[in-house]
Amino acid sequence: MPQLEVKVEPWGPDPDEVDAAVGAALQLPEVRNELDGAEHRVLSVTPVEPEPGPADADVPDPTHVRATVYDYTNERTLVVDAGLQGHDGVTVVETVKQPLPTTEEFEAAVEVLSNDAELGRALGDEELVPYRPMPPLVLDEQEDRSVERTISVGLRPAADDGDGHEIVGVRLARGEVVRFEAGAPGFSRAERAACGAANAGQRTTDRGTPGRAKVTVTRGGETLWTLIAVRPSASAGTMGSGVELRRVAYRGKSVLRRAHVPILNVRYKNDACGPYRDWQYQEGMFKASGADVAPGFRLCPGKAETILESGTDQGNFRGVAVYVDGEEVVLVSELEAGWYRYVSRWRLHADGTISPRFGFGAVKSSCVCRQHYHHAYWRLDFDVAGREHNEVREFNDPPLAGGSKWRRLRKEIRRPRAGSRKRRWQVRNTQTGESYTLIPGAGDGKADRFGVGDMWALRHRPGQIDDGVGFTTDPAEARAHLNRFVNGESIRDTDVVLWYAAHFTHDVQQHAVGHIVGPKLVPGGW
Repeated sequence: MPQLEVKVEPWGPDPDEVDAAVGAALQLPEVRNELDGAEHRVLSVTPVEPEPGPADADVPDPTHVRATVYDYTNERTLVVDAGLQGHDGVTVVETVKQPLPTTEEFEAAVEVLSNDAELGRALGDEELVPYRPMPPLVLDEQEDRSVERTISVGLRPAADDGDGHEIVGVRLARGEVVRFEAGAPGFSRAERAACGAANAGQRTTDRGTPGRAKVTVTRGGETLWTLIAVRPSASAGTMGSGVELRRVAYRGKSVLRRAHVPILNVRYKNDACGPYRDWQYQEGMFKASGADVAPGFRLCPGKAETILESGTDQGNFRGVAVYVDGEEVVLVSELEAGWYRYVSRWRLHADGTISPRFGFGAVKSSCVCRQHYHHAYWRLDFDVAGREHNEVREFNDPPLAGGSKWRRLRKEIRRPRAGSRKRRWQVRNTQTGESYTLIPGAGDGKADRFGVGDMWALRHRPGQIDDGVGFTTDPAEARAHLNRFVNGESIRDTDVVLWYAAHFTHDVQQHAVGHIVGPKLVPGGW
């Protein structure tokens, strides 16, 4: 049988086009008057897509760009929207939200520390090594209820048995170092004991780093798969969503309009640290050899190795590696969020099966020595053989009632995994009969109170890409707020979305490197 062949080609706005649109927008009078000479920094630039209208069959291409600018002089965030082609003018909105730090900001914070009377010497003598900790920002309110932007910097001893581990804050606007009585800010720890792989400290990507590609998989001249892949740094959602797939089609028929992981969080046993709502856009280094075929995409002749395969934090590539593994085409990227290392992976089989995968690892830190619970939430926007006329069915063995193992889910609902009933869910086209069945992974766990749920079947609605929550350490806010989307609407013969969650208990005594979770999506009637 002929081998699978993969073609990867650039797609969407050119990176230079995006940069030019933002550069032009920042020079407009509306923006210059708002900043009025203030010290500022552009933290991210992201393309903005319109929500698909009734006549749109898929995810529209970006029409605007959005720049997030931090004004250090006035301690505020400005969001600047401009047309991608230089049309439609510009809007500037002020927000109190604190964006997550960029690589440039973190390096600026380390530079401030290098001038500190005490810590500067230890850094200069390489007795202390800086790293990006959790939480990434210290959000303490001042007496006037304002928040000074304070970047967290971890300082670990260069020697494994050394003393002096500490997490400090750096107020960039004033060049001031903040130290904490406990050796770390709240919701964190900096103790002598540390667990995880050695931190390589390699540079990462910032939010909005461009990169989209069209992926075509063929065998013997027959097209099996076509899709648009988006690198994590350019992915959608409040906090990004890992490697994002769009317009996924198998043998010429649509399967998914969009598939990604917009919600990711972690809670510690007895709240020893955190909890944290994590982000999925900061790409870390992993090992991938091959040819760079699109911005942020590398086509590899062999398997790429993330921290979960290599056991190290070292790498030679940031972005999405694409390679053939037997009967599957694999798209994979490694993500960083503080000391966490996450792996976002999709496996596309020649027989039409899709295996979404998410992996959990960490580099040396004190918190990860404590037992903690990761929760990843896939959003699977199905368009099985078309955008409309889809329904959701549930399988139970033994049946819940009567003699049939399959039953329709008539209204929006949250459902537990129920492994004892071999439970699975199917999205089926009511007119043509094609279907995709979601089969839970054996290691996907069961939701606790913080994890909230295992599966949600929803009617597609604009604006429900995620629950709108940014980084937080608040237990009530950090959990996934998907129940708010369950409004009793019909999910029969319409456009449906499944949210699927996997839950992993990370105990370094059992999983020294990490663990991989995820379901299978299996076609029927194709």
